[in-house]
Amino acid sequence: MQNSVPSRRQLMLIAVLDVGYPAALASHTALEVAGFSSFAHEADDIHILIPHGSRCHVLPGVKIHESRRVRPEFHIELAGLPCTDIARSAIDAAAWQPWPRFACALVAAVVQQRLCTVDELQRAMEHVGRVRHKAHLREAIRDIGGGSQALSEIDLIRLCRRFGIQEPDRQVKRFDSHGRLRYLDAEWQLSDGRRVVLEIDGAHHLDVQSWQLDMRRDRSLVIGGAQLLRATAIELRVEPALVVADLCAIGVPQVVSISGRQSSHRR
Repeated sequence: MQNSVPSRRQLMLIAVLDVGYPAALASHTALEVAGFSSFAHEADDIHILIPHGSRCHVLPGVKIHESRRVRPEFHIELAGLPCTDIARSAIDAAAWQPWPRFACALVAAVVQQRLCTVDELQRAMEHVGRVRHKAHLREAIRDIGGGSQALSEIDLIRLCRRFGIQEPDRQVKRFDSHGRLRYLDAEWQLSDGRRVVLEIDGAHHLDVQSWQLDMRRDRSLVIGGAQLLRATAIELRVEPALVVADLCAIGVPQVVSISGRQSSHRR
């Protein structure tokens, strides 16, 4: 009831009211309303999910997705707006773009930000039908369920399996010298009693403040008796053999399969 340009929230409401029930905000837009803080560059368009064959108007900035699998019983209300549930929104956001690595990174980030659980993602996968990157997403969700909460940690587990070295414990809780709870990216408990810690640095670690905090944390880990290695997320992807060579050199055992069972030995 006004003649100015509608706000983003108003346009969201206009889009769902234009189609009516059971249309809902979906994909990146539903995640945006839920407070998802990553991949903001994907939030320009307003994504709306509607039943196949529904009539709608062409609205600027609104991207319509028709589906034969609209399940209104699972829709939720966020900030007064009808949305697909968070797990379905994450799966759709991952599937509606061309790059499988981006898809896996997105679902990992949704779990990391505590917007939904791995179990919820797995249930959503059972109802989405045939979607792009489904095999990659299933593997990523399984790895996230094992403790990997960032794509770089998923890459590390795949690296361990590819080169046949022992998989680490992930997101291990440790208290630093000041009594503060910290989480370690990856930790191996070796048979000789040593602890090997691998910290994986993403791009944000290049920030000066993050770099200083990393150094302080490294000192605390070494003082606590850990043997610390660092690697960048890019190294895991483009130079995995060098990272594996360093892990083996410090004592991380390789794993071999014997009659269907796993055992470990050092070369």
